[in-house]
Amino acid sequence: MKKCVRKIDLSNSLTVLVYDSTRRYYEDYHLVRLEMECEVAVNEGFFEGPEKLDEARKVVGDSVFYRRTIEKMGVPFLEIEAVREDVISSFVSTAVPYLSHEDFPRKFVQSELQKSCEKKMRSFA
Repeated sequence: MKKCVRKIDLSNSLTVLVYDSTRRYYEDYHLVRLEMECEVAVNEGFFEGPEKLDEARKVVGDSVFYRRTIEKMGVPFLEIEAVREDVISSFVSTAVPYLSHEDFPRKFVQSELQKSCEKKMRSFA
C-alpha cells in the first residue's frame, strides 16, 4: 500500500510528496520503495501568449509530474525506518536544490512538452 510519508515545500512554490510503498519480499527482508512526486502546473508565464498555452495543454494537460522512484532491496525489518530516512535525506540534498530553482517549473514543462511531441512524431513514422 502506498502512503504519503513526507511533504517537502520548495522555495518556488512547488511541493514534493514522498510516498512509501515498502513491502516484505522474503522472511525478514524488505524492499524499501520511495516514490517522489512533484506536480508542476502548465501556466501562461511559460509561453508566448495564450495560444501557445492552449496548444501545450492539449498535448500535456493542465500539469506535468516529476516522478522519481528509489528502491533498496534486502533491508531487515529493524532497519526500514533508518534506510527510509537515509534515502529521503539523500534526495533532499541532491534533487531538492535542482527542483527548487526558480526556472525549474518552466524548463520542466517545456521539456515534457518536447518529449510528448517527439513521442507523437515517432508514432507516425
